[in-house]
Amino acid sequence: MARWKSVNWTRYHQIFTELAREGHNVHVIQTPPQVSRETNFQEIEVEIPEKLFLHEIGVDPFIWQAQLPLNKLIKKGYYSYKCIKEVKRMVKEYAIDVLFLYNIPQLPLMDVKGCVKIFDFADDYTAMLKQELGPLSNPLVMKIGQSMLNSMVEKSDLTLAVSKVLADSIQSKDPRKIHVLPNGVDLDPLRIGTGKDIRAKYKKPIIGFIGSFEYFIDFELILEGARRFLEYTFLLVGGGRDFARVKQQVEKDGLNNVVLTGGVPHADIYKYIDAMDVCLNIFKPIRISHAACPIKLFEYLSMKKPVISTRLEELKYIDQNFLFYADNADELVKAVNTILQDKADTLRKIEVGFRLVENNYQWSEIASRLLDML
Repeated sequence: MARWKSVNWTRYHQIFTELAREGHNVHVIQTPPQVSRETNFQEIEVEIPEKLFLHEIGVDPFIWQAQLPLNKLIKKGYYSYKCIKEVKRMVKEYAIDVLFLYNIPQLPLMDVKGCVKIFDFADDYTAMLKQELGPLSNPLVMKIGQSMLNSMVEKSDLTLAVSKVLADSIQSKDPRKIHVLPNGVDLDPLRIGTGKDIRAKYKKPIIGFIGSFEYFIDFELILEGARRFLEYTFLLVGGGRDFARVKQQVEKDGLNNVVLTGGVPHADIYKYIDAMDVCLNIFKPIRISHAACPIKLFEYLSMKKPVISTRLEELKYIDQNFLFYADNADELVKAVNTILQDKADTLRKIEVGFRLVENNYQWSEIASRLLDML
């Protein structure tokens, strides 16, 4: 339920693109454009695979463009309701074999007949619901949300979890239908060296971050790192609801070594990663973060970059001693210095991380795993 042509390139863009490339017809229902600070609604032109078809369902323009209390939740629910009739029609008209659903407001679509239903558990949805509700989050509302989530799992024919942490949290009468399907990356050796023009613009070394500027990223820690390394460039690539606050803090503190690019097309992010000496996978230590399988991590590793990360639960199942860890500013300073000074160990870790991605986290292989499950 986001725009296909958005700056933010999600796991759905990647998986469905792979399926279309392999010859499967993929029909994507996308939401209409709207004014939003979220990167999901910042549009760019992208190449659409030959067998991928975009559909847009009509909405009341007044409701869709209005800035409402709980705006994101209300519009997700509204659009899910508007989709019910059209999805039923499309299942018949296009001979749909599989219906792919991924959020709590889409629960009514689980009752559509005539196809296999997948529920993709890509984030800790109850934790996200609590965050979006803010002060309106109370035990009754959260109980209803958890009940809807449980219903999504029970009504699905196949439930996917993006991480082992999420998979272990799922309550199901039939755990055999629950499978981990992680995030990944496309490997392309031609990306190496594409960031030389960007790199030439800034003082070295360059410490970098790519991703959404949202509440789960620890920008306080990242900016404290910038204060500790005023002679280094901190290149922060992305946009989102937290972008204005981060920019204001950078300006307030006079951090001239921090570069904020705003949102960039996904195809261009590898140029920025290529320009970086050290990459940051820095999250706040909250439930949503611990259950995440960050795409940015695999994108960094695919470009053979050293990665500093906060200690996340899911990384216990991913890391094979190729990550550097930092949960506070002192650890961040130590990790950066270690990377820059101990070249031999850094190169060893880079190679281990790259081989892991090569063997386990390519989108083409992940799409194949999904087909095998089906």
